[in-house]
Amino acid sequence: MRSLLLVLALGLALVGFPRQAWAHQVETNYIMGSQLQFQSHFSTGEPFAGARVTIYAPNQPDQPWQTLTTDSQGQFSFLPDRTIPGNWEVRIEDENQGHADYWTVPVDGQGIIEEGIVLDATHDQHYLPASLVAPLITTTAAALGWALSKRRRPQV
Repeated sequence: MRSLLLVLALGLALVGFPRQAWAHQVETNYIMGSQLQFQSHFSTGEPFAGARVTIYAPNQPDQPWQTLTTDSQGQFSFLPDRTIPGNWEVRIEDENQGHADYWTVPVDGQGIIEEGIVLDATHDQHYLPASLVAPLITTTAAALGWALSKRRRPQV
């Protein structure tokens, strides 16, 4: 019975364990100059270099308006078209590593509304990718089945 409880506890811990405990997060800051400049880095201080940046205009939310890559310092700049008012979406991603930050940049006829720029917390990419959840559940189920089968065998 003790081994069964241990296997269950281990399985639940693996499935429910956030990835941020295993890896570092992306942190992004911005400054407003002649353009909106972002700088992304990991919580370790290492630049988020080579990340794909995709910018979506409010009038075409499914088609990229501009695609960039962060430089060696994790930086990129852009200036949205002020003739297209609304919320511009900025995605900074490295899908291979499961890291990303998503920003919303509001724009009106005058330009960027700086006090309205926000990190979009509805797209949190800092946890265990879904591609790893199924193998963890399968492994836990197999271990549980093995523990139960050992328990049911008659003692000789």
